[in-house]
Amino acid sequence: MHNFREKHILPLIIWIGLVLIAAFTLPNISQLVRDKGSVRLPATVQSEVAQKIQKKSAGGKNVRTLIAVFNNKHGKLTDEQSLQIGTAVSQIRSDPDLHIVSVTSAGDNAAAKKQLVSNDGTTEMAMITVPSKYKVKGQTKAVLNKIKTPGLRTYVTGADVLNEDFSATTEKGLQKTEIIAAIFIFLVLIIVFRSFLIPVISLLTVGISYLISLNIVMNLAQRYGFPISNFTQVFLVVVLFGIGTDYNILLYDRFKEQIKKGQTAVAAARTARRHAGRTILYSGSSVLIGFTALALAKFSFYRSGVGVAVGVAVLLLVLLTLNMFFMATLGEKLFWPSKNLAAHDKSVVWHFLSKFTLSHTFVMVGILVIASVPLLFVGSQKLNFNNADELPNSVQSKAGYNLIKEHYPAGTSGPSTLYIENKKPLNTQQYLAEIDQITGYLKAEPGVKSVASVTRPGGTKIEQLYLKSQLKTLTDGLDQANYGIKKVQKGLASANKKLASSNTSESLAQVQQLADGASRLQSGAQQLSNSLSTYTAGVNSLASGSQQLSQGASSLSSGVGQLSTSSQTLNSGIQQLRSRTARLRALRSRVSRLATGSSRLSSGLGRLRSQTTPFSSGLNQLNSGASQLQQNSASLVSGAQSVASGSTEVNNGVQTLSSKMKALQSQMQQLQSGLTSANAGLSKVNAGTNTVNDYLKEMQKSYLGDTFYMPKASVKSPTFTTSLDAFMSKNRKITKVTFILNSDPSTTKSADRIRTITRDVNAKLKDSSLKKAKVAIGGQSSQTADLQKTANSDFLRTVAIMLVGIGIALMFVTRSLVQALTIIGTLIVTYFGALQITKWLSEYLLFQNMLTWNTPFFSFIMLVALGVDYSIFLMMRYRDDASTITDVRMRILNSATIIGTVVISAAIILGGTFAALIPSNVLTLIQVAITVIVGLIILVITLPIIMSAMVKWTYPYVNDKMYKKSLANKDSAQNRRTQQPDTRVDNHTK
Repeated sequence: MHNFREKHILPLIIWIGLVLIAAFTLPNISQLVRDKGSVRLPATVQSEVAQKIQKKSAGGKNVRTLIAVFNNKHGKLTDEQSLQIGTAVSQIRSDPDLHIVSVTSAGDNAAAKKQLVSNDGTTEMAMITVPSKYKVKGQTKAVLNKIKTPGLRTYVTGADVLNEDFSATTEKGLQKTEIIAAIFIFLVLIIVFRSFLIPVISLLTVGISYLISLNIVMNLAQRYGFPISNFTQVFLVVVLFGIGTDYNILLYDRFKEQIKKGQTAVAAARTARRHAGRTILYSGSSVLIGFTALALAKFSFYRSGVGVAVGVAVLLLVLLTLNMFFMATLGEKLFWPSKNLAAHDKSVVWHFLSKFTLSHTFVMVGILVIASVPLLFVGSQKLNFNNADELPNSVQSKAGYNLIKEHYPAGTSGPSTLYIENKKPLNTQQYLAEIDQITGYLKAEPGVKSVASVTRPGGTKIEQLYLKSQLKTLTDGLDQANYGIKKVQKGLASANKKLASSNTSESLAQVQQLADGASRLQSGAQQLSNSLSTYTAGVNSLASGSQQLSQGASSLSSGVGQLSTSSQTLNSGIQQLRSRTARLRALRSRVSRLATGSSRLSSGLGRLRSQTTPFSSGLNQLNSGASQLQQNSASLVSGAQSVASGSTEVNNGVQTLSSKMKALQSQMQQLQSGLTSANAGLSKVNAGTNTVNDYLKEMQKSYLGDTFYMPKASVKSPTFTTSLDAFMSKNRKITKVTFILNSDPSTTKSADRIRTITRDVNAKLKDSSLKKAKVAIGGQSSQTADLQKTANSDFLRTVAIMLVGIGIALMFVTRSLVQALTIIGTLIVTYFGALQITKWLSEYLLFQNMLTWNTPFFSFIMLVALGVDYSIFLMMRYRDDASTITDVRMRILNSATIIGTVVISAAIILGGTFAALIPSNVLTLIQVAITVIVGLIILVITLPIIMSAMVKWTYPYVNDKMYKKSLANKDSAQNRRTQQPDTRVDNHTK
């Protein structure tokens, strides 16, 4: 039981059990990292808000877009190749296993062809939208199989495909890192300790720590949403194997020192844990605090570094318990086959640097200042936010991405989308006009290449939907109307002129004369009839009334003459009237009847005249012709009655004609007046239409001509419904406006443009009917802008928290504010210097003129959290020697000489572990590795200089004479301390 406790067998059993549990309960790390390890921005940033609106627009479905790329490296795509591409796209559309949401190809329409076929005609794209609930790896593979085309290079790319390939590349890089790091550590430990067991045991203890901590982190991520990233496992490997090996070196070195002094294995193990273990605990606690401080970061990607804190905590437990079993059990055999336990105890380099600094402090510090100035103040740190640059060009998604960059405008690979969510449907004239204004506004923004929306689905204006075109149609119609009005005016003027020249007054006077003649005719006829009656009555008394007969004959002759004259006048008037009223249908029939009556009158007068003439000439033969007169008297009476009847009819007709002519004259006067008024009215109408036409033409030329207007019937037309379906949600309350920038969507330049566009759009909508709508811009450029803002702001915040935590830990360890601040300052200067050198090396060796956006952050936490170890190693040794070396200068020189070997060995191992990241082919890991390696080199060189200078300047009471005297009396002082422990403690230790 005593051996069980002294040999620390219980910790061995516990750790073996935990290893078995961890091995059997480890989740699928690869899938877990793919599901939860991507960069996740806060839910309140614009790109995330846009993604939520997009999801709502798609009916709650999460979708992703795959880009199929076809390229003919020998020249333009042939017609046959275009047909083959169309066939491949059709196969994708009809494949039920792909669960296609939508496919946009060059064969859809002219607008799509313009967007998807490169200007040089060598490359064509197809945009494939699929549900994101299925694995992107399987979807990519299926699409790749479908689009294989003889004679063409085919690729599938897109944001999710690039992320998937990045995860796969990181995973492969991790496997390389693990193997290279294990081999490197094994070789270095063999060189340092000249032992085969030390490397095996060190790798075993660190490996156990890694397995258990990885199990804890991944299970926490799977069950409780613990933050992880693509780099969590990688950094667990390099940190645990790096500092774990460093801590083992420190522990084994102290154990070897105690064994050399003759202690037993159990006692040496206890002493090593008490002294070196305390240093390890302090150092590990600082690292633990540094990584734990990341839990306070708002950015989940930064918080993923907390997983390393879990690993460090497990590592400390394993190293300070399981190592006790190996040291207590194996003892001196731990260093087999080496027999020289005193080898490599002192560092010549650190001894020289510390000693020279103590002798020439200002010279050494001046050299450091001069060397640091160009590193701190030369150059600028513009960061690369393009995640595609993380991948090697040999990856198929990166190859497709490169083709898009080469053959298309810079922004084509990552269009941006403005989402507008309103409480009311947006498919009304008012909102459509607002959307079109926003579309035009975006088109006018600097850096925007093209814009497409519901009102401009092809990226260009549909002229018929704007007032300029509609007003042109209207003004053309008004021009035609004005021409018609002028023709009508001309016709009215001609009619008015003819009416004016018809001289109705003269015709009316003639009709009046006719009426007067007709009246006289009727009167004469009546007189004739009366005379004939008298004549007939007196025929029988002819003989006796010859005198009366003579008078009657005279009257008859006179009446016949008047009748003859009136008849001629009447006939002449009727003929004139008939010619003048030939065009007046209303009077034509009446005049005809009047002419008939006049003819009958003339006929009667003719017969009468033919009878009276013989009567007059045979008056003298009256007596002889009395019998003949008796015979003709009946005919004479009949003729007279006919004349009387005809004259009455003529008079009535002429009177009617007279009244009609008077009415006609009044109507013609009214018609003339109406024509004159109509012509004047048309002149006013013409003037009005000309004014309106001029106004509309001015409006057409003004900014109002660009106003969008769509009638309600057109909005509901089947043609426009296609555009509504493409750019609006089903309930028409969400619309999108897609635009392409003329710069790479992942660059800082594009991010700055998105910020400007966001401000401008919000200002534009502030005074519109969409001022209460939710507006957000999504897409790669928006994500880059949000990532840049989130990463930069949280970086400063996290760095401040981390430095405060490590500073407090350093004050506790060193018990000195000055030493803590000196160490923190050294680490900060080292970080900036290493970062600048890494930028130079990246530019000339990696051909990358910018650091990736997460390189500064990970480099900082690695350098500060891990670099603080070496300072603690040195200062803990400095504290431990306080009781044996009272002179602070001698003490810091001795501490630097002794601990220098450990620090240099630890730096080599840690640097080599990070160097194992370089073959990973992941740019961030390569740049972080270079930064850490450069930083470790800087620390190894500067740490003995800075700490020695700090100690000398902190204790001014130790002058050169005292220092020389202490050197002269060193041997005697050490002998006295050996016989009687020195209880004096310097002021600093107190």
